[in-house]
Amino acid sequence: MILFPGGTIVSAVRFENGKGESETLAADLIVEASGRGNLTLGLLESTGQPLPEETVIGVDIGYATAVFAIPDNAPADWTAVMIFDPPAEGGLAGIMLPLERNRWIMTLVGHHGHKPPGDWDGFLAYAQQLRTRTIYNAIKGAERLGGVARFGFPASVRRHFDRLEKFPPGLLPFGDAICRFNPVYGQGMSVAAQEACLLRELLRRRGKETGPLDGLAPAFFAEAETLIETPWALAAIPDYAVPETEGDRPDDLEQTLEFGAGLVQLAATDAQVHKLWTEVLHLLKPQSVLRDPEIVERVKALAAQA
Repeated sequence: MILFPGGTIVSAVRFENGKGESETLAADLIVEASGRGNLTLGLLESTGQPLPEETVIGVDIGYATAVFAIPDNAPADWTAVMIFDPPAEGGLAGIMLPLERNRWIMTLVGHHGHKPPGDWDGFLAYAQQLRTRTIYNAIKGAERLGGVARFGFPASVRRHFDRLEKFPPGLLPFGDAICRFNPVYGQGMSVAAQEACLLRELLRRRGKETGPLDGLAPAFFAEAETLIETPWALAAIPDYAVPETEGDRPDDLEQTLEFGAGLVQLAATDAQVHKLWTEVLHLLKPQSVLRDPEIVERVKALAAQA
């Protein structure tokens, strides 16, 4: 990215083309969706502008994924499986979902010293350690399609661009460049899609104004904060339940975790609550719907019976 003369507006991108030559592409608006946001941070730093404050939750997650052909004798009483062990016991997890062409995609997850290996025997042994043997029994005789892919995720990071007093016009960081979540929940792409819809709406509102891009970034950052709240609460805050997780814990963390555990327990016995919880998890509804007074009272009643 390069700045307009005077250093106030981002007006072009300089890049290396397929021939290995430097090329400059002029643009009215540049969206930086590179993932880590290093281009935006580097630009701010090189021009002497302050960097955004960051909230960092150090999770040190390792996960491994494999794909299987669904066998003819596959269980018929479930479609997908999610198994989460108690955080105090290492927070092991297994998630298996159906794919097109009659396949399963299966991911094993662990924190800190408990991480799934990349070899097949180790992968299978790790699945056997989960709280239930549902996934292990499903894959132990299934045909594996390809190898085991391993990934690491050190920390969830939320950059508070909305708190900056000024930001270069013509530039807009996007998706993970603003906030990256624990990938196990699969919400990063959904949030980026919601941000794309937000940007479209902001541009639509401003389309007939003089200077429609003026003040676009601050308006986008302010409204993006609302979008981020639900996935951050669902995919980042619960990671504090793992004792080794690093970061400043919220004052109400214990109550939040207790309510979350009670809500999951209620969802396990009530199909409507389970549907609502799933819709929130998939960002179809805001987290606030789970704070309906009737649901809260039922969660409290369950806790009182424990």
